[in-house]
Amino acid sequence: MDTRLASVDRHQVYRAFMEAFADYAMDASGTQEETMLLRMSKNSVDYAASPGAYDGDRLVGFTLIGVDAINGELTAYDAGTGIVPEFRGQGLAKRMFDHALPALKERGVGRFILEVLQENEPAIKAYQKSGFAIEREFRCYVGQTEQLRSRPSVEEFRMATVNAMAFEALISEADWIPSFENRFSAYKSIPEHVSFLGALDGSECVGIIAYCQPLNWLLSVIVKRSHRRRGVGLALVKQLADTMLAGTPRIAALNVDGEDAAMQLFFESLGFVSLVNQYEMARAL
Repeated sequence: MDTRLASVDRHQVYRAFMEAFADYAMDASGTQEETMLLRMSKNSVDYAASPGAYDGDRLVGFTLIGVDAINGELTAYDAGTGIVPEFRGQGLAKRMFDHALPALKERGVGRFILEVLQENEPAIKAYQKSGFAIEREFRCYVGQTEQLRSRPSVEEFRMATVNAMAFEALISEADWIPSFENRFSAYKSIPEHVSFLGALDGSECVGIIAYCQPLNWLLSVIVKRSHRRRGVGLALVKQLADTMLAGTPRIAALNVDGEDAAMQLFFESLGFVSLVNQYEMARAL
């Protein structure tokens, strides 16, 4: 089948997304259009820079590309590549990627990153052929809200809603640079949808959570090194669960660094269960 490449028509993205991911390893059947588009906004997706494959006027493949500065370097991120089943096997993913590169380079983007399920060996091999290499592993978890609410309270610290300035002040206490999905600047893309909950020791903020309520997504958990192993993280997650909207069954904690055994143990000790494991892959442009 012959297809043409052009910028993604954002009005067709949701339909194409649902077609492309109908048989994905992670069930996407319950994804709502508003939720999908909000996640793309969080990822700073530039639809004009995102290539689409068209059969006539129908969008049959896409690579949604977010662009932001990560650790001082302008970085592109594959926020979602999908091809509807009947158009697979034509090399569209590589064609779309190659189509997007010149404009990204012209903008000064120096690096392209993506995430892929560790079990998706064909995709991993295809990305490697396009110059990507595995850089690190991520663990993804999900916790049940009611189970978290049943945890005993930690009385030592006072919980309070804080602002982005308090969050920025604690970033230096993080042990690793988060994934693009959870990057420290993500809240700036959807400021009205991200809230910050702080743990206060007297007047000092010693721990903080960044959370996106509409996505049920825990973007960051940061505790000052001087206050670790004192229940700050537990207090924050429990308070978050206690204050979540009724009918919110779970909290996602995605892309925990695979080398951070302490953070993994933290979530597992709270009853979070493994969802999937991913690789972060990257290549220079």
